[in-house]
Order: sequence, then structure tokens, then C-alpha cells
Amino acid sequence: MTSVVPVPRHPLPLVPSAIVGPLWGEAIAAAVAEAPAGRVLALGMRTASEQTDAMVRAHFPEREVIGVDIHPGLGVQVVADAHELDRVFGPESASIVYSGSLLEHVAAPWLVARACNAVLVAGGYVLHHVPWSWPTHAEPNDFWRMSVEGLRLLFGEAMGFEIIATGSEVDVRMHVQPDTELPYDPRSVLVGFSTTHSAAASWIVARKTGDPTGAVSWPYEGTVTAEVAERYPLDGLAAPPA
Repeated sequence: MTSVVPVPRHPLPLVPSAIVGPLWGEAIAAAVAEAPAGRVLALGMRTASEQTDAMVRAHFPEREVIGVDIHPGLGVQVVADAHELDRVFGPESASIVYSGSLLEHVAAPWLVARACNAVLVAGGYVLHHVPWSWPTHAEPNDFWRMSVEGLRLLFGEAMGFEIIATGSEVDVRMHVQPDTELPYDPRSVLVGFSTTHSAAASWIVARKTGDPTGAVSWPYEGTVTAEVAERYPLDGLAAPPA
């Protein structure tokens, strides 16, 4: 038996945008203008594209930019674990710590936040951009997704930062495929995924105001967690320059 469903005789309501805050590029420029003089530690800089490397460095004119990554490669000047930046560079050794799509790949992002605080001079800035509603990638080292509010917790007062700006980018909708292996169609419980927006990415700009208020710890050195960092896949990226 065929059912007839009446169609509304008016435009469907617009889906509210999930994008908040200013543009990421504008937030970077404002932070760079206010940050103390000094070098930039750019985390997760290994890339297969010279153009991508140049685009990141262009955000920091007239500043030394040190590319840091767990593996050697194009764009990398120092091979280091982001969890232990202060051991490699020393305390109060940078004015800005930047990353784009790195924090989802680290085993313990709270330790990276602590390390960022440790290497920054007083008044230094962190600039971090992460995926939120984003497909799994770079497996097996794809561990986390962070909302704007999650970033605010990670780089908030307890970690020794003052939040300057936050935002999100790119409205996305999720498409749910029917699953014939299940006794029910997941679309019936996930139907809202395709009718509402979520932001694809989140970002934060925060300024160091002091040290973390308490101990930030997790067994790391000499543990399986440290070994996990080096499992980040090499596939698809350029070999280190000769």
C-alpha cells in the first residue's frame, strides 16, 4: 500500500550554523601582533607539500619558525615528541606554540598543553586548530576530537592560560548509511545527523599567565604511551629532504 505524504507549501527552515567566532586566520594575525618577540614552535609540521609548509610559516612574518614533528620530513627542523617540548627546548624558550590538526594525534593532549605552557615565556601564546566533526584519519594514531568548549578546558586557567579567542569552522552534516547487519535501521535513531549542522573544526588562542595550578601527570617516559607516539603513519608524506 502506498502512502501519500503532504509536502509543505513553504520553504523549509534554514538549519542554524554551527560556526562561531572570528576567522582563524584573523585570530592568528591578532595574536602574532600581540605576542612577545621570540621564536615560534610549530608542532606537527611534517608535510608532503612545500606550499603547505610555506602557508603556515607565512602566518609568522619576521619570526623564526621551528618545525617540530615526531618524524623527520619536509618542514621539520627538530624531531621531538610534543609531550616533552620543554625537555627538548627548555623552559621559557618560545613566544608562540602553534599547531594545526595535531592534538587529535597525541596520546595525552593535557601533557602537550602542560609542555606548551612550560616552553612559553610569560605572555606567550598558544594557537591550536583541531578537528571536531571529522572522519577518522592517520590511523592508528587518531585518538581525540575536541569541541570549542573542550579546548577551553584544556587551555584554560587551570593550565596557566588566559583564553583570548575561540571559534569553529565549516558547517557539516553527517550522512548515515542503512545497516542491513543490524536488526534495526540506525537511520531511525540518528536521523538528526543529516538535518543539523556541526562544525568541522575548532580552534583556540590563549595567552600564558602563569604555571598550571596543580600537577599535570600521566605515566609517559619509558612506557607504551611513549612508543605509541612513533606509530604515527609515514604513508603519503615526503621523505626528509636530502
